[in-house]
Amino acid sequence: MIGSANLSAWFPEWGSTHAPDVDVPFFDIYVVTVTILILTVGLAVVFTRTFTRKEGDPEQMPAVGTNKILLGLGVVGAIALAGFAFQTGLSGFVGQRVAPYGAFEVSVTAREGVWDFTYPDGHVADTLRVAVGQPVHLTMTSQDISQNMSIPDLRVNQTIMPGHTTEAWFETIRPGTFPIRTGAFSAATYDSMTSVVVSLPAEEFAAWQAAVGDIFAGRTMAEVGELLYNQQGCKACHSLDGSNLVGPSLKNVYGFEFLTTTGETVLADDAYIKESILTPNASVIAEYQPVMTPYAGILGDQEIQAITEFLKTISDRGHTGGQEDK
Repeated sequence: MIGSANLSAWFPEWGSTHAPDVDVPFFDIYVVTVTILILTVGLAVVFTRTFTRKEGDPEQMPAVGTNKILLGLGVVGAIALAGFAFQTGLSGFVGQRVAPYGAFEVSVTAREGVWDFTYPDGHVADTLRVAVGQPVHLTMTSQDISQNMSIPDLRVNQTIMPGHTTEAWFETIRPGTFPIRTGAFSAATYDSMTSVVVSLPAEEFAAWQAAVGDIFAGRTMAEVGELLYNQQGCKACHSLDGSNLVGPSLKNVYGFEFLTTTGETVLADDAYIKESILTPNASVIAEYQPVMTPYAGILGDQEIQAITEFLKTISDRGHTGGQEDK
């Protein structure tokens, strides 16, 4: 390494604004330490040649005391070197800890063999697409073992722990495809936990985002409803297998009658499903508490219809339009 004439060959080409804050301090510290190494080795050679016993030298050399000046200079030099290394890398270290205000938010989930990137519109992909010049804030967690996200071109390296949320951010400075690696040395995951960051010009990224942001494109209404069930947090309170959580299970809801906390009986038809989504606490099923968050202003008529169609697919009376089989 010391003899390399091309220091820039040690790192990939700069791909993000972090790169100068990583590479420049490294090369500065490298040059200083190599200079000190050469000086130290040079002095060792000179001293060896100078103080090697020669023919005719007396058997015993006169004792000399400790040179406190040289000793002090050595201590001060070591402290100065440590201070130089600290100061050189401090600004880059601090700058990588806090994402800029308004950064594009992406949630990252690492699990056995897979990276899941969730965008603000709910789109989930195994490839991270970003816009050139736009800061990207990653909120990361692991579902199984400790992982490590390493993006050498962008100078990003962050440990991801199960049960904890870690953060990282970057801003790409050029279009390109940058490999994502993992530091989990597992035969099951090390080779398979690979993905890429695709950095696109702002116009291309906006077009891609608009295309994937349309959840109805290429999906049936029922498939969109299932997607919304997962995206909107419904699964935290409502199961699909008949088991009761905070709220009733959604299995066999559509088309069935239920007793409410006010003693009324309601039929879970299209109108009731819509009311339960927009103003859920207006009519609460008996034995449950009015704790559901209203989705008025969050979900539109088309999304509500998609959820309704999904509920029909998991109901024994879904095909009857809400009427009991005769």
